[in-house]
Amino acid sequence: MGMNALSAMKRKEFITRSAILLGAAAVPKVFAARLEDASELRSKVRDYYHVYYAELDHVRYRALLTDDYLLLEHGEVLDAAKDISLMPKPEDEYRRTDAFDFRQIKVEGDTAYAVYFLKAEILTRNKSAVTRQWLESMIFRRGANGVWQVALLHSTRIAEA
Repeated sequence: MGMNALSAMKRKEFITRSAILLGAAAVPKVFAARLEDASELRSKVRDYYHVYYAELDHVRYRALLTDDYLLLEHGEVLDAAKDISLMPKPEDEYRRTDAFDFRQIKVEGDTAYAVYFLKAEILTRNKSAVTRQWLESMIFRRGANGVWQVALLHSTRIAEA
């Protein structure tokens, strides 16, 4: 084998190994970023319910939603304005404790979704306690400011056995 062929082979080997090392170095960063996004999205789901049912804060709740947000629930398609109009009022004395069982969170660029079971312990004004369960999926979009917002919530109530 001539000197030029040997030199070309070494160059090719160097490039290949460098590419593999660079690719391997990027994998932990991508994985860490996705774990960070997943953690942030779990927090966003919890915030969504806390702001709606505990804080009763229309302005803060609206900030969690995209401009074209939709809620799919009880066979209806509701926009943000309609959803907010249904928010409990302080005089309703509506209290609930939510527990989440996250099954999947997937992030693809600036779009993500979460699939989870939600169990709520609800106490109403007349002090009657009720437990409700849902299977839900929430779709998020990351805005230009880097903040995840809820674009769509699809809620399916699980009937009592």
